[in-house]
Amino acid sequence: MRIFSALSSLLLAGAVAAQSSDCSPKSGDVQTLQFAWALQHLTERFWSSQSLNQTFLNNATNTSTANYDANFKGITRENRLGIRAVQQVASGLSNFTTPRCNLTIPQARDADSFLKNALQVEQTVAGGLIGLAAYTQSPEVSFLLARLAAQHSAQAAYLGSEQNSTFFPSNSTSLVPAYTPDQILKAGNQTGLLGTLLSNCVTAPSGPCGQKVNIGPLVATLNSTSTSGGSSSSASPSSSATGTATVTSASTSSTSTSTARSRKYF
Repeated sequence: MRIFSALSSLLLAGAVAAQSSDCSPKSGDVQTLQFAWALQHLTERFWSSQSLNQTFLNNATNTSTANYDANFKGITRENRLGIRAVQQVASGLSNFTTPRCNLTIPQARDADSFLKNALQVEQTVAGGLIGLAAYTQSPEVSFLLARLAAQHSAQAAYLGSEQNSTFFPSNSTSLVPAYTPDQILKAGNQTGLLGTLLSNCVTAPSGPCGQKVNIGPLVATLNSTSTSGGSSSSASPSSSATGTATVTSASTSSTSTSTARSRKYF
């Protein structure tokens, strides 16, 4: 009887271990994590490449109440922590390599131009991370993307509420905008497009279950169209609550391997 009891305990332990291992990040998550890393890297470089001293911010909209200096430092730090989070989750995958990115970072001519650029980047990255969550194969990666998307959505809400008197319109017909990786990689200077800034840094991951992701105003659906490397998996940008932002002014390249209201954020 003791032998059978011991054998049962071993089998149960093995089943639990197998179940636990099955929930860990998988090799199929590598492209998804690389895409997430590229989005985080882009935001970190965007915020750290612009000189955000008090002199530059002095003439920005709502500068007397928005507490830009402290909040921007907090946003920059959170974006760096986001890179660290992606690397930590990916550390258990032997085939994960950090993308080599030659980014194009827009340089603003004044503080208000920077605020508009920052809102466009944060909204697009938030939507890109939401869409990327459809491509995961493990709960750990899904949780990471949900948390990063929430972070960038909060940052976008802060920026948007300082630039727009109504950031959440009462006639909205869509949830928070979401974009597939293929949509994100398209070239352009509007919300939902980062291909010009990412400059072929990464490729889109394969569609989930070999299918195409279609993002609508409320939900996402899959169809049976086979995809290769995710290149056919795309969707039109979801309608934004604040309209379409456009990146303005000049840019620089960066290569890396690895209505006023008084309130404070971050």
